[in-house]
Amino acid sequence: MYVYIMARDCKMANRMNKKMIGITGAGIVAFTLLLAFVAVQYTTIDAKAEEQGNKGGERIELSVVGNAMQNIKPDKASINVGVEVQEKTAGEAARRNAELMNSVIEAVKALGIKEEQISTNYYIIHPVYEPRSKAEACITIYPPPPECQEQVLVGYKAVNNMTITMDVNVQNIGSVIDAAVNAGANQVYGVSFFISQERLDAVKASLLDKAAKDARVKADSVANALNMKVVGVKSVNIMDGYPVPIYAMEARATTPIIPPSEQSVSASVQVVFWLE
Repeated sequence: MYVYIMARDCKMANRMNKKMIGITGAGIVAFTLLLAFVAVQYTTIDAKAEEQGNKGGERIELSVVGNAMQNIKPDKASINVGVEVQEKTAGEAARRNAELMNSVIEAVKALGIKEEQISTNYYIIHPVYEPRSKAEACITIYPPPPECQEQVLVGYKAVNNMTITMDVNVQNIGSVIDAAVNAGANQVYGVSFFISQERLDAVKASLLDKAAKDARVKADSVANALNMKVVGVKSVNIMDGYPVPIYAMEARATTPIIPPSEQSVSASVQVVFWLE
């Protein structure tokens, strides 16, 4: 800031100029001290900011997958059996198939199988064709050309397939298969063993707890190796793993069906931890 003073004579001007020099000198000193104080304050603020920035920069993410597994015995089994018949007409095929299928259902119910344990997989009626030669001259040609053959309708086939779900520890699988076959079932597609949903849910809850603890143990181990520590969790992702049903070979009458001893049930949890 500059101040200009107009004096009427040189003496007054000189006196005023001397006073200005004194004032200006004191102002410069005060201004210099103010700058020094501000500089110190800014230096302190920058140092704190840098310290906080360095501290925040040391925070890193660590992704870990925790696992847990348990072997348990399957408590359920399903049998796929069916009836397949062929008749001249669709109506005859449907009636014959229904008679045999009803006999199969009654036979397995006599062994203690309940209505809710039986369900239909599929039911179909379709025409059956056979190739026939059109002329005698075409019989000696192999393979016969298309113009020498025609598709002739010879009947209709009706197929009914059902699934019987059983308790492994209560009902005998082999006896159910024998009863179904003796009653008219002419197709047995196999037996599969699995774990009931109620039991699976209980096991999975326990495995998820163990998997989460396994993830934390792994994170702590890595953090200790890096001279750091776990300070928080960013995200958690449950990676479900369900047991795969075990299928037995195609069953024959009087052949014993032995369920597998155990099935493996697993659970995994992916956790992203914060380390400092």
